[in-house]
Amino acid sequence: MKKKIKKKQIIVYSLIGVLAVIAILSVGVVIVSVSREPENIELPPETADAAEAKIKTVDDEMKFPLEDLQPEIEKVIEDVKQEVGGEWSVYIVIPKTGDTLSINQKKMQAASVIKLCVMCTVYEEYDELKKEYSGYYDVDGLLRDMIVISDNDCADALVSMLGRGDYTQGLKKVNDFCKKNELNNTVMGRLMMMNDVVDDNFTTTEDTAKLMQMIYDGKFEHSKDMLHLLGDQDRKLKIPAGVPGNVRTANKTGELEDVQNDVAIVYTKYPYIISVMADGVQDYQIPINAIADISRVTYDYIFDKEEEATWTIK
Repeated sequence: MKKKIKKKQIIVYSLIGVLAVIAILSVGVVIVSVSREPENIELPPETADAAEAKIKTVDDEMKFPLEDLQPEIEKVIEDVKQEVGGEWSVYIVIPKTGDTLSINQKKMQAASVIKLCVMCTVYEEYDELKKEYSGYYDVDGLLRDMIVISDNDCADALVSMLGRGDYTQGLKKVNDFCKKNELNNTVMGRLMMMNDVVDDNFTTTEDTAKLMQMIYDGKFEHSKDMLHLLGDQDRKLKIPAGVPGNVRTANKTGELEDVQNDVAIVYTKYPYIISVMADGVQDYQIPINAIADISRVTYDYIFDKEEEATWTIK
């Protein structure tokens, strides 16, 4: 009888032991499950909407008082004018906020910056020109070389193509484009390789910045194509040289013996457009360096302001 009881006790104790092990393992699984980082958890739509509604950026409220930047830019201009003279003009606009800064607006020699207007006018007739000149000219190649390496012959060829062989009609189309888009102080009076006998090519920093903003805003059918070409710009010693190397830019330069111009989109958190023109300068390299300096103080100012933009909870 005692043997039977002992045998039953052994069975019971064994069963309790097995159950205890199972219980311990189960607790371990629960602990691991709880501690594991959840993956791909999606909030119910109403919860996600509520969470999003509580957070907003300050984009709509952020302002850049660019007048605070003006003394720094004017100091760079004052210093460089003592070395090389000339007339200097600057225009800056931040599309997201509408803030602008204008310094010494006046008509100045456009040099190759006028090619922005040629590019836009060609793209307005892009399909027709591609069809009409197929087998004779590579419209895409001419556009690319005109913008990326600032080839003057390509610019003149495109103007003549706009006039279907009559460059004067091509110039008229470029000027009609400028009038239509209210670039009221911009005119193309001659081909790039033509001596300045009767007229010249003129613009302002405000007009060039305005045109770049229209391209940036996607106003034109081929705005993306234009931005791609401008982003591939080969000449980056002016405005692009004033921003860190990892900051994307899209720009178009212009230069003559006594002229140094550049207009660019700088893709920071708050992308901005800056145009700098120098006319009648007495040196080649010093004005280039000064434009890079103007670009640098502008970038530093806007970057510091961007750092002040914080997330807020409603």
